[in-house]
Amino acid sequence: MLTRRMFNRIAAVAPLSLGLPSSARAQARLTIPIATWGSPTHINIVEFVGPLEAFLKQKSQGQLAVQHFPAGQLANDADMAVAVSTGKVKLGWSTLALWSGIIPDARVADAPTGLTMQQFAAATDGADGIKAVLDKQMQAKGAKLLAVTDLGPVVIVSNKKVLTPADLKGVRIRVFSEGTASLFRELGAAPLQIPFGDVYTSLQKGTIDAALIGLQGVQSQRMYEIAKFLVIPASFVGTGLQGYVGNLAWWNGLAEADRKIVGEGIGVAEAHCRSKIIDDRQKLAADYRGRGMTVTSLEASMPEYKAWAAATAPVLAKAEQTLSKEIMAPVRRLLGR
Repeated sequence: MLTRRMFNRIAAVAPLSLGLPSSARAQARLTIPIATWGSPTHINIVEFVGPLEAFLKQKSQGQLAVQHFPAGQLANDADMAVAVSTGKVKLGWSTLALWSGIIPDARVADAPTGLTMQQFAAATDGADGIKAVLDKQMQAKGAKLLAVTDLGPVVIVSNKKVLTPADLKGVRIRVFSEGTASLFRELGAAPLQIPFGDVYTSLQKGTIDAALIGLQGVQSQRMYEIAKFLVIPASFVGTGLQGYVGNLAWWNGLAEADRKIVGEGIGVAEAHCRSKIIDDRQKLAADYRGRGMTVTSLEASMPEYKAWAAATAPVLAKAEQTLSKEIMAPVRRLLGR
């Protein structure tokens, strides 16, 4: 998490070179540098950077290009807020919750709202949506929120059916943060913070009864080999809100015509990436069913959804006390409040 002290510390680290520029970048009049971290094959990178690069090349007739600095070459996720705000990174991929040290409203992604991915997208967009509210707050910190891409809610895998909070009573469940641990304690579970790489063996040996894990992580950890049930609990356990954030001075320093084209391209890439993430999640769910897992996705019409809403209502009320009225307004509208 980014703290105010970290924000005020400027790291004077020279950018790392990717080697000789490609012929396309050499011919371009302006190059847009994008910093990412983690695997370069991550869906939030491949389905954003590629489409943006293609759009800029076509729209500008080769005058605008992208230079990708992958795998944390310029900054890792934990460092991205500082790197972007101070100008070390001009445009970077970031987990938005990690801005919460200087922008408390970034915690909205962790609030147990129960919104589906489609609903969260609706709450995100618009003149007074989550994206606009966070962008205004980021600009005060020297950054510009240019795109928001939601990886969607994490899931619960288990060997006993877990569909409602009542099913969690006494269940030893793997969590990945103190925030998720606090939530599951409220629901009567026994949370344990276990590293991602140890989830498989912990579930296999019976150290835990269930695990909170990303939907994509079920595949990489082969959870379908040892877990029978998977529930996608809407965003009652938060959602994986990520995005692309630019340095404000760099963004404003672009020529107006270039900024317009880049902004349009970012919008196209954002929409494309969101669509691909939803498609990928649907394909993964179908794949897990084909491997023998019982997969349940909570919808508002289901009694199980209503049970989660009732059980997490006190937690949501506490979260709202730390969030602004502006950031919660689009969420409340979708919740009918």
